Amino acid sequence: MKHPIQPENSLSEILEGKRKRRDALMLAVSLASPSELEGSAKRLKEVMRKPAGSRRQRIPPPEFTP
Repeated sequence: MKHPIQPENSLSEILEGKRKRRDALMLAVSLASPSELEGSAKRLKEVMRKPAGSRRQRIPPPEFTP
């Protein structure tokens, strides 16, 4: 079964879609209560925090075979 090929969006259509999504997000944030915003900020901070004692993992150099 073949899927129809979607025509590529023009730059103006892509930018319009981005603008609409940004506006929707800004509206959602402006309508959110302070407690909702605080809870979301705490969850983001927890996710972004590095685990205690974690170090950067070094990748060993590749092993070359003759």
